[in-house]
Amino acid sequence: MNYAKPISLALVAALAALMIFIFIQASLPVADPDASTNEGLGEKLFGTATDPAFSPIMIMIAVMLLVALLGAVFLAKEEEGDK
Repeated sequence: MNYAKPISLALVAALAALMIFIFIQASLPVADPDASTNEGLGEKLFGTATDPAFSPIMIMIAVMLLVALLGAVFLAKEEEGDK
């Protein structure tokens, strides 16, 4: 008898119950949307006026975009045998 499917369903149900329990028990803070700014995010990505150098996060984003562009070109390129 194949027990893989009932065991996997039981594990998924147990994980879902655990996640729901944790979500119900968590106390989520209520933030004032008017008091929040994006200043911290901008400083992390682009630096400050005294340190305008690109941060490593910005460089990683540029490299990931370059890899995605090269991957898209590679996937879109037709081979000579495919016409």
